[in-house]
Amino acid sequence: MTDIYPARCWQIKITGHYSSKTTHKPTAKKSFAKDGFNPPKHEIDAFARCILPAIQAFFNTEAGRSEFAEWMASRKRDSISA
Repeated sequence: MTDIYPARCWQIKITGHYSSKTTHKPTAKKSFAKDGFNPPKHEIDAFARCILPAIQAFFNTEAGRSEFAEWMASRKRDSISA
């Protein structure tokens, strides 16, 4: 498939088709200043509510419990050696 508009060629190569609703090719990422970043509390709470079930489900599995036990053991070793 050939497109006469070179700016859209990347869309055709990646997706295999052209849609007029797709956006232009992304440019370089803008730098994000992490200093002074203070999200509102309700955003942090909403994020925590979203990921909490996945975290709980992981630690309720055998693999999660064994990984937690390994982590606790490594913390204990690090605190003794420090």
